[in-house]
Amino acid sequence: MYPIYYAIIIIVCLIALFGTINVARDLVRQEKEDDSTTDELTSLKEDRPVRDSSVRLLTMIYTITFIISIILMWIFVF
Repeated sequence: MYPIYYAIIIIVCLIALFGTINVARDLVRQEKEDDSTTDELTSLKEDRPVRDSSVRLLTMIYTITFIISIILMWIFVF
């Protein structure tokens, strides 16, 4: 039974890792597209939607990972 819990935790952590890598790739792609300084200035002046925020996405990924890990640890202990 315990190997199943370990496998679930490993899978959830790998999903979080791949999500983080995906967000990082999107940021790198956006930086390459916005090469000129005028593009950077206009992008800084623009109000980007909150749902486009990479920090919010990464926070959501790691919150879900943390909650699932805590639940599995609670099941493991009790």
